[in-house]
Amino acid sequence: MDCVLCRIVKGEIPSYTIYEDDFCIGILDISPCAPGHCLVVPRDHVEKFYDLPDSGITKLFVAAKKVARKIRKTYSPDHVCIFARGGRLPHLHVAVFPSSEGDGVSGFPQSNYPRPTVDFAASADLLRNA
Repeated sequence: MDCVLCRIVKGEIPSYTIYEDDFCIGILDISPCAPGHCLVVPRDHVEKFYDLPDSGITKLFVAAKKVARKIRKTYSPDHVCIFARGGRLPHLHVAVFPSSEGDGVSGFPQSNYPRPTVDFAASADLLRNA
């Protein structure tokens, strides 16, 4: 498999590392939505966050919190946003980025997509019984 994030973790592709520990690294995103947009990436290849053992989730999100604090200290945004990914890049990563009221990421994703019609009772039943 030719995973770009695995190659970054191994040092085969250069990156701007701003955090690292034994479990993961924090790097600047090369397609940022804002200055300071980072990715926190587990060193081991895992595609989806729900495939990571609970102990790994804890380590990943503790690291994401440390990166978020660096972003808050450096850029003083109104918010520091996070979301777990593993789609376009088939390697789990947590995006951590600054956001201020009214910017392009404020309110994401709801503000960027048409509102779907949802049967909340049916959805809740389906999820409860899954």
